[in-house]
Amino acid sequence: MIRVRHSIPGRLRLSIRALRHNRPFADDLSVALTHIDGVVRVRINPVCGALIVNWQRDRPVRDEIEATLRAVLGEPILHPGPSWRRWQAALGPAGTDPNADSIACRACRQTGSERQRGMRHPWLWRLLGFAFLTGYLGFILAREYLFKRPVASGALSLTGVVALVAALPLLRDAWHETTVEKRFTLHQFLAFSLLLAIGFGEATTAFEIIYVLSGGRLLERYVAERSRRAIRDMLALSIKDAWVLVDGSELRVPVAELTAGALVVIRSGEKIPIDGCIEDGQAEVSEAVITGRAEPVLKTPGDHVYAGSYLEQGVLRVRAESVGEQTYLARIAALVDAALDQKAPLQRRADVLAARLLTLGTLLTVATFLLTRSLSRAFTVMLVMSCPCSTVLAASTAVSAAIHSAARRQILIKGGTALEQVGQARIWCFDKTGTLTTEEPEVVEVVAEDERALMHWAGSAEWHNPHALAHAIVSHAKTLGIRLQPHTESEHILGHGVKAKVDGTQVLLGNARLLAQEGVDLTAYADAADRLRTQGLTLVYLALDGELQGLLGIRHRLRPGAREAIARLRAEGVERILLISGDERGVAEGLSRELGLDACYAELLPEDKAEVVRRLRSELDTQGAGRVGGRATGGIVMIGDGVNDALALSEADVGIAMGAGGSEVAIEVADIALADSDIQKLVTLHELSRATLRRADQNYALAVGTDLIGIVFGALGRLSPAMGGMIHILHTLGILANSSRLLAFKPTGSAASSERTLPPASSSMTVQQ
Repeated sequence: MIRVRHSIPGRLRLSIRALRHNRPFADDLSVALTHIDGVVRVRINPVCGALIVNWQRDRPVRDEIEATLRAVLGEPILHPGPSWRRWQAALGPAGTDPNADSIACRACRQTGSERQRGMRHPWLWRLLGFAFLTGYLGFILAREYLFKRPVASGALSLTGVVALVAALPLLRDAWHETTVEKRFTLHQFLAFSLLLAIGFGEATTAFEIIYVLSGGRLLERYVAERSRRAIRDMLALSIKDAWVLVDGSELRVPVAELTAGALVVIRSGEKIPIDGCIEDGQAEVSEAVITGRAEPVLKTPGDHVYAGSYLEQGVLRVRAESVGEQTYLARIAALVDAALDQKAPLQRRADVLAARLLTLGTLLTVATFLLTRSLSRAFTVMLVMSCPCSTVLAASTAVSAAIHSAARRQILIKGGTALEQVGQARIWCFDKTGTLTTEEPEVVEVVAEDERALMHWAGSAEWHNPHALAHAIVSHAKTLGIRLQPHTESEHILGHGVKAKVDGTQVLLGNARLLAQEGVDLTAYADAADRLRTQGLTLVYLALDGELQGLLGIRHRLRPGAREAIARLRAEGVERILLISGDERGVAEGLSRELGLDACYAELLPEDKAEVVRRLRSELDTQGAGRVGGRATGGIVMIGDGVNDALALSEADVGIAMGAGGSEVAIEVADIALADSDIQKLVTLHELSRATLRRADQNYALAVGTDLIGIVFGALGRLSPAMGGMIHILHTLGILANSSRLLAFKPTGSAASSERTLPPASSSMTVQQ
């Protein structure tokens, strides 16, 4: 079954059942799609059966892509229709389809299968099993080295039986890859070697290797589970009950029992428990958890709201469209959860290296036997080389630890590929509003005959108004040292402004539409309004008893730490930092000069932003990749926060969404999401990526070095099979310890980057439209 999960111009994401756990078929499908003229990138995750295709937006190739999929798979493509949420709501009373392809990852399926087998506490059983293996290893070491008594290692001995039982998960994986995936991997070679070791009476050696493999798997699962738990806790709704309107009466219903189609009533001060469409009412809704915007948004009938948003003022009746696991926040967690199973190029290189070591090991085993005529020496070499699990763990443990470390800092990384690429990208592109600037406004200019008098009336009228613009006005008045006067009457007009009576004077404060409706003449300050408007400022007019007194120009603040973050990125080797904005040219150019950016692309529509990113990628491809630490570097990072950035995020090599993705589209296409819009986390992310690459390189060196030393000593007869197994224990523990350092990763302080100052405003910045 093929389902379209997400679609925007130039990008298609599908869920395909036939791709699951079938890497050879995934490779064949990738080749078939890549041969289509216009397709620029194909990404497949066989673990979850996910396929993502990117193509040139100016090429009409989507029909050809779908035709190729139907021809190769022999199945129809199920499209979601004009509304993705309505399609999901139609799947069933709870918004889910038990037969649909989900985005559940390997760990979820393992947990589900364990529960089906009656394992109510799978982690308890895993820990008990590993504790038993640890205890048995201690028994072997104590008996052999303390009491100098040999341990029986035959196939039918206790050690042989324990080793065989402990190897069952490995044998099951090897059988699956042989019969289902039809490919030869590390699992088959390792399983064959272990069975051979047990059969030849080297059960102790086989047990030591199995113990190392079990410990590595347990650690990987633990780190991944900690990451998933951190993500779930961060995105939890923390809502227990909701009010549902049934036959004119409001009933209190547990959130877990809500179904699609229910009419939910939400009032001031409550969190929204579902995704849905407003049928009645209007209110100001804080979507900070969704978009990162501090300023509430006026919502009216026909608008959509999302679970986790906070209703600040007003009353809404919302028709539920997505509930429970189908809500936007739940899908964020599921997408990141599934991405933990995606392999980065770093990890794929580990697989390639492990395969080469296996080939080399086979040749060395045969060569050792032919040269020495010693079965014991050849068997020792085979055991040393047959378990390159530490080589595979070299990358996977570093990536898993780094993803967990990032999740603790509310940085959601959707797979190891993005983690690796973000530290090597040469060009970083920033959106302006919501990215470099916050959603917290500030008063930057007051136009009036008497500024202090105007701020007195404005601040007094807005004194108790919770709106973000009101906070900016009151804060500016207090900064000027103005003593505000309480108002006797106040009416907050949603989306327009406020009417208040202060000391017997009628104060009208709001946008031009509000004042025009009240009959206030605005021509006296028309020129000033045009000037402030061209600067990209929000205009707030003030009238007293129907007479216009002046106006305020308000803009969003520069995000705290933006200057320092840009300086540190430059200090760490990022070649170019650009601004890609839809704002007016003058506003964008001013911010670029203020921050010393290398180029500014202004007045862009969403598709224009994507075109800029494509052009930059083409330029990098023409120039060729650079080298850092022996590794190819290059690529584009795009940072944005909303729907208008989604196309650019999808075109970039790494898309980073500020504020947990800013929008549903943004979180779908972004590779990384910052849950709290802290721009300094971009520097932390960059440093974490580079630290992960260093740890993986160190792990590779340790794994390969100890294997080669073991081969030499084994071939010379200086290493017994049992000691060959101990080599794996020692260097695997070293790799795990080295990777675990990323769990305590701490970014460098700003002092290191403060030595490098921003370029002056007159630098070689280019401004383009």
